[in-house]
Amino acid sequence: MWKNKLKEFYKKRDFIKQYVNENIDFTEVFDKFIDEKIDNPIMIIGEAPGLNEVKQGEPFVGKAGENLNYLISLSGLDRKKDILITNAFPFRTYKDLKNRAPSAKELKIGAELLKKEIEILKPKLVLLLGNSAIKAFSYVCPEVKNLKKCGFYEVCGLKVGVCYHPSPLAFNRKNIRKSLEEFFKKIKEEING
Repeated sequence: MWKNKLKEFYKKRDFIKQYVNENIDFTEVFDKFIDEKIDNPIMIIGEAPGLNEVKQGEPFVGKAGENLNYLISLSGLDRKKDILITNAFPFRTYKDLKNRAPSAKELKIGAELLKKEIEILKPKLVLLLGNSAIKAFSYVCPEVKNLKKCGFYEVCGLKVGVCYHPSPLAFNRKNIRKSLEEFFKKIKEEING
């Protein structure tokens, strides 16, 4: 069963310590509702866990997570059942104890993990939220680099949605918030379409 396979995969991700280990917190952060998921759920890829995510052990639980929950509510989907949330890089990256964006090297390593997650999950739709998710995924599917923000595409044999990250800074900009809201309202249409 894919759920057990995915849980086992998550337990083995710390092998990346041999490639990068400076200013990285290797606390496991993953979607805690794997057992409740439908088959082939939507996969949301964010940037990397932050301090709040490390403390709670799951992705998108801070302010960006509140924004994401609001957006998911606009889609009519259930976060626990219909969506699996993961990150472009699975561990918290930091500098001077503050969250930082993953480096290109870290995102390249994260891409290998994403590729494996996608193989296990077989998502009906992959949503890339923000530049780090797009960059990491572009190592798996180079066509993604050429996609415009906030749209849905068929690339590399997958349905892929690309949009902004719902970080508080981005979300407070009216044009970005509106784009994200419209994007999430179209998700059901995309998966049923």
